[in-house]
Amino acid sequence: MLRSTLHAVRGLAPELRTLFITTLLFRSGTMAFPFLSAYLVAQNDYSAGQVGSIVGAYGVGALAADIAAGPVLRFVSARTVMISGLVGNAALVLILPLAESAALLTVGTLVWGFFYEAFTPAAYAETVRYSRESDRKVAFSCNRLAINVGMGLGPALGGLVFAWRPAGLFLINACVVLATAVFLTLRTSKGAVAAGEKQVRGRMVAPTLKGETRFWTIFLLALPIHLAYALPPTFLSAYVIHERGLDSFWAGIIFFVNAGAIVLFEVPLNTAMRNVSHYASLLVGYLLAGAGFALMGLSGSGPALVGATLLWTAAEMIVFPALLHYVSEVSDPSVTGRNMGLYSAGVNVGLIAVPQLSLMLTAGGHAATPWYVVGAAVGSALVLIVTVRRSSHLWLTEPEPEPAPVS
Repeated sequence: MLRSTLHAVRGLAPELRTLFITTLLFRSGTMAFPFLSAYLVAQNDYSAGQVGSIVGAYGVGALAADIAAGPVLRFVSARTVMISGLVGNAALVLILPLAESAALLTVGTLVWGFFYEAFTPAAYAETVRYSRESDRKVAFSCNRLAINVGMGLGPALGGLVFAWRPAGLFLINACVVLATAVFLTLRTSKGAVAAGEKQVRGRMVAPTLKGETRFWTIFLLALPIHLAYALPPTFLSAYVIHERGLDSFWAGIIFFVNAGAIVLFEVPLNTAMRNVSHYASLLVGYLLAGAGFALMGLSGSGPALVGATLLWTAAEMIVFPALLHYVSEVSDPSVTGRNMGLYSAGVNVGLIAVPQLSLMLTAGGHAATPWYVVGAAVGSALVLIVTVRRSSHLWLTEPEPEPAPVS
């Protein structure tokens, strides 16, 4: 599987290989934010409410970056946006520990989240730009691989640094991200002018009515998926340990199984599904996701929870590349930046809303309710996909493959 994954990465266009390495370095340098709460609590200067506001501001800044991506990418190249985001990220990480009040920290964290997230829609736009339609699903899978590997390495290394010197996290994080910006600048400097000349001028509205209605249809149908996959990182550990009464070992196993399966199987799986239609991919992905999350609520033992995790992990490997691929297909080149930014905004809406939603749903002592709710939401979206596919204004009809010529 690893050999197949490496082969797929090597088969990317040179620009996308550079983007893969850039994304991997950038995400591997993400060490400070996972430990921001622990760092602030250790200072003994901030209340629990202030810490929550400071950390929450990061998500608000990230959401603002996604919404702003469309207007920004109308006038600035994706390369410039990525480099600016990396440099701004490094600067904010470096100066943030110098802030001496909760208000300054909140503002600084919000701006930090903005610069951090600015990279994502720009990277998506570059993936669309430099990949052929037939290879785009694999290209998005490789992009997700770089993110997942980096987000595994960064917090792991951050834990070691935090144990040694908490403030050192911010310095090392800033240095890695700044080095990433230098790498991207040097690797893309030769073709920057030529690439800029080919850049399609962005628009804020799709040139056709169908372009708008198709995008907003998939945007709304993707929201249940974004909500569902925000639940494991924000709720799973508490659910396993406190609600199911299992050892913390099982929470670690579940996260390991999820991350390991994605690293090993996502790229080969999407390579094998290269010619599977958007519609079929989304049907399978949504079906597995809905079943997997519902089973998380039904499962009471560690092995059962791992089995349910395998279901929603398989769905994750299918549905996210398929969604990104479909969004790119329904997007005219002039609105690709806007649509990719709004798609990323949906992801952050899930991350912001789900912690509060899960607290509200479990207030009555029904610990499994959040899993049932997101499972039902994904299942409802699956039914809607089957329904809206009948309308050419709401769904992109994929052409039948051309028959092979007779020799």
